[in-house]
Amino acid sequence: MIGRFGRAVAAASLVACALGVPVIPARAAPSPGGEVEPIHLAIAVDESGSLSDDEVRQERIAAASVAIAELSPESDVTVFGFGSRAGNVQAVDPDRTCELAAGAGAAARDAMVACVQENIRRRAGDGADTDFVAALDQGVSTLTRKPDDRRRILLLLTDGQLDVRQDGHYGNTPEGRQREAEDNIRDRILPAAKEAGVQIWPLGFGDDVRAELLDVMAAQSAPARCSQGEVTPQARLVADGAAAVTAMMDAFVRGRCLDSKPPEEGRLGEGETVELSVTVPAIATDGAINVTKGGDERITVEFIGPDGKPAPATGTVGDTTFELAGSGGLVESLRMRNPASGTWRVKLTAPADAKPGVVTARAVWQGVLHTVFVLDPPSPRAGETVSVVMRPHTRTAEIGDPSELAGYTFAAQVSGTGLDQSLRLADDGAGADERDGDTYYSASFTLPATAAGSYRVVGTASGPGVESDRQETTFRIAAAGPQVRARILLDAATALPGAEVTGTVQGSNGSGAAVPARIVLTGVSRPGTVTVAAADVTLAAGASETAFTLTVADGAAPGPAGGIVQVVGADGAVLGNAPLALTVLAPPSLLERFGLYLLAALVVLVVLLAVVLLALRRRRAAIEVKGLAVALHEDGRELPPRLVAPAGTRFEFDVSVPDDGSAPALRRVSAGSDRYRIERGADGSVRLFVPDADALPDSPFLSLTPGAVVPLPRYPRLGLQLSGRSPAPAAIAAPDDATQPLYLSGRDDDL
Repeated sequence: MIGRFGRAVAAASLVACALGVPVIPARAAPSPGGEVEPIHLAIAVDESGSLSDDEVRQERIAAASVAIAELSPESDVTVFGFGSRAGNVQAVDPDRTCELAAGAGAAARDAMVACVQENIRRRAGDGADTDFVAALDQGVSTLTRKPDDRRRILLLLTDGQLDVRQDGHYGNTPEGRQREAEDNIRDRILPAAKEAGVQIWPLGFGDDVRAELLDVMAAQSAPARCSQGEVTPQARLVADGAAAVTAMMDAFVRGRCLDSKPPEEGRLGEGETVELSVTVPAIATDGAINVTKGGDERITVEFIGPDGKPAPATGTVGDTTFELAGSGGLVESLRMRNPASGTWRVKLTAPADAKPGVVTARAVWQGVLHTVFVLDPPSPRAGETVSVVMRPHTRTAEIGDPSELAGYTFAAQVSGTGLDQSLRLADDGAGADERDGDTYYSASFTLPATAAGSYRVVGTASGPGVESDRQETTFRIAAAGPQVRARILLDAATALPGAEVTGTVQGSNGSGAAVPARIVLTGVSRPGTVTVAAADVTLAAGASETAFTLTVADGAAPGPAGGIVQVVGADGAVLGNAPLALTVLAPPSLLERFGLYLLAALVVLVVLLAVVLLALRRRRAAIEVKGLAVALHEDGRELPPRLVAPAGTRFEFDVSVPDDGSAPALRRVSAGSDRYRIERGADGSVRLFVPDADALPDSPFLSLTPGAVVPLPRYPRLGLQLSGRSPAPAAIAAPDDATQPLYLSGRDDDL
């Protein structure tokens, strides 16, 4: 059977379908590309007089980070500063508003970073107080300019509390002005914001923040509607501007229904390089890696993918489309469509005169999942039990690793005449689910005995950072009468690119006549990955078996092929279907393909080398002269010293015969002297080679026998006596001077 459905489909996928009753096949994949939802985003940044230069810089980093981290290129983003009215200066200066329009590209995102760095700052003449009314009015007005149903998010960053006591527009007394402003917020702005679907996420930092009003702003605004349910905006207080950078991104992630891990941090000094690592999961279809540079725009950033290759600033590589923004600014963001999953490395390099600072890297992402359904049987009878099987996949591939789906929930809603039932799809190996941990999620339901007409199954996926495409499958109740059924089996669950996989269609045809049909592949993750060699089949009357072959494309990418195999009748009725649980394997490397042969060759080589080394060792041992001792005799009397041969295959020495009449002796070799040499023959015999001046008439050497004294050709009164490998007590080892060795090895013509 196809992968994990071997027994389940064998038992249940004999699909009953009355002849002539049309069946609507399952819609295996969504028609849209599963694009991330565009939003309206506004960021209000406090510019009151209590802010230090460093706090303003951190505010700019926080606002710019979120502004260019937005995942949809069709979103619009607005960043503005606010303070209070002072003379003719408004609390919000419309001339210093930074806007990123829908459809803007990388250049516009770069301009957004530059605009934030230039305009989010205090200027001479600005009001030094904090007017939340003006900030909220500006934010809500900006977000509701277009009457659409997009998500609307307002992030408000402040270091203080509402203070309009000096602003005469709110009344005559300081206390009355404060009350009027608060009433405006509670009674006018927040109800209007909630009605318009505006989320408000206030963020306060420092010691002068009034939490109560920020809490009211958040609680009385609109909730974020995410796949796992509603998320109520929350106010958050942090210690300082540096912590506000992380906190603002956290608020954006929650309100945007994204997912993210805490940022990775490193400290970068003068001329130093640091690498930070972030993880992008397989479930991510859209993501961004955000980098903050610790306040020094000159720091260079390189993004290195899980394959070890640097990511381009723009363009498409494989399935991934890249767009870098903020290069040369305080923050950079690499936005990716279909990002490669795994560990990304971010390499930051500081100039030689950089000030030490903390740099960060953080990945934010969302997964837009498709849910491919298989109903078994596709056209059931009234009262029959139906299995629903689903496997989630991204734009490019099914997800085959169960760890990537931990914490996510998959469900289906079945509705039709007499039935409205919610199903929790599980991958636990129980009930309709055949095998635990194979990323196929299953459940079953029973049709009422009175079932008739069409029924609909709607599937959803929920969890952090996940949006489901809400897939639908429609089926009709089969009429009573003769049935034509089909069961689909594959002979393998894995295949290499270019391979063929055989399968069988088992038919059960009660109509009494042959039924023509076709094998159809639908919803394959990558079109062309798998094809059917011969799609036409005939289901003969009664029981039948028909073989078919699937072909995997030569260049097929590794991973689950995805999709559904169907047997469809000539009238369009689905006679049988099953998931295409076929995984394409990565082509083996040369080592994997020829590893056994290489190992065998290596073993043979090692054995041959060992044999050769053993032979050489034995040969050398046979001709080794170590331990042989040589003594000089004169007229039958031994003259000291006796010399013992060191390790080697030859032993060289001189016979010294003084002119002054003193006793001859054996001496170490000295430069320019004639040399005597002892060697062993291959048969173990010992040979004495004499200097050229002692040329022998019949042979180049004399044979030495242990114990015998052999006369020297030039000195008839002198002879040499050889003793065995064990030296005599009075013998001395040669050489006895490390700087002038007695023993030298080499060819005869080197001597």
